[in-house]
Amino acid sequence: MKPNYLSASYSFIIILISCGLLYKLYINNVNNIFIWGIVFIVIAAFIFVFISSFKGIGIFKTEKEANKYKGKLSYNNDAYMVITYSKDIVVSWNSVEAIFYINSPPLDGEYHNKEYRIFLNNDPVIINKRPLKWYDTILPSPKKEEYPMIKIDDYYNIDFDTFLPSIERFLMIKNIPPGFLNGKFGNQVDYVKKENTVIGVPHNKLLMTTGFYVLYDKGSHSDFELKEYRKNATILR
Repeated sequence: MKPNYLSASYSFIIILISCGLLYKLYINNVNNIFIWGIVFIVIAAFIFVFISSFKGIGIFKTEKEANKYKGKLSYNNDAYMVITYSKDIVVSWNSVEAIFYINSPPLDGEYHNKEYRIFLNNDPVIINKRPLKWYDTILPSPKKEEYPMIKIDDYYNIDFDTFLPSIERFLMIKNIPPGFLNGKFGNQVDYVKKENTVIGVPHNKLLMTTGFYVLYDKGSHSDFELKEYRKNATILR
């Protein structure tokens, strides 16, 4: 499952506040064991939440076991669904405001090269299939965004390649060049045979640079994140 960065952020803030409170108790010579105990329990609990937020797929022994916790995509005429172990996310096609595609080498701690970022004009429907963790019930709700965003990438979504033909079909998108999906990174290498040994000879020519494209956009007004995406993305022709 994906790291829960929002939960980790809130937990880290609570840990910092609690540590600050401990410092205040210390410098003010507060000797109330009950208060000290409560603060220590809060710190310990949210350290556990913080660590749990980063438990990822790498702990699994087999690909089959890992795939159980990855997102699967499903489509119909009304919506597409991201189906995961703990919840399903239902996105109406009518709520799709814009779709961007990012092709780049993974950053530290990431595993994917390709990613769709889908901006919505309405919140998706979330169907929880497992009970919420206790800390999910006490952490504050995420700030409501102007255009909520859903991400689909080629590591956490095992049928990633089905998304492009589906948006072409259900959103009636046409003329998307197929080659932009096949980005590779590094330098061009020619392989030559020398004395019964195959040797790779690298060149300075890059196979492909990073790409940031807009695939679909209704063009509704935006003053925030979507505006910046539009400004920096390349239109495919």
